[in-house]
Amino acid sequence: MPNYDLSSIGAVAASAELARVRASREPNQDSYNAAWLHGYADALANVADALEPQQELMDAIIGYMGEQHDSAELYDILHEALSMSDKDILSLGFDLPQCREQIQQEKSDQKKKRGNCYER
Repeated sequence: MPNYDLSSIGAVAASAELARVRASREPNQDSYNAAWLHGYADALANVADALEPQQELMDAIIGYMGEQHDSAELYDILHEALSMSDKDILSLGFDLPQCREQIQQEKSDQKKKRGNCYER
């Protein structure tokens, strides 16, 4: 059985569609599996619809924060106060220099861990 990603509204909607597709592929549409998958798909679609207004509100709040604070303040709020990772901050659409610096530092650390061994 595939894993259903429920980490965001878009992922929930995609999981609902995946469940619908899997249900439609059941050989016997009167089977328990088909009925369960159809019910699961409907429930996921209902959840995605119910969460949409909350997501719109969050998008508006995050957008407002981006307009009101400079990058250092915004990074501090998102990273320190809200415990968001740099990846999550970037996924919101903020291209903050602090995120890029942190990601570059992580890549540099990974290179150091691997070492510089070259064989011929």
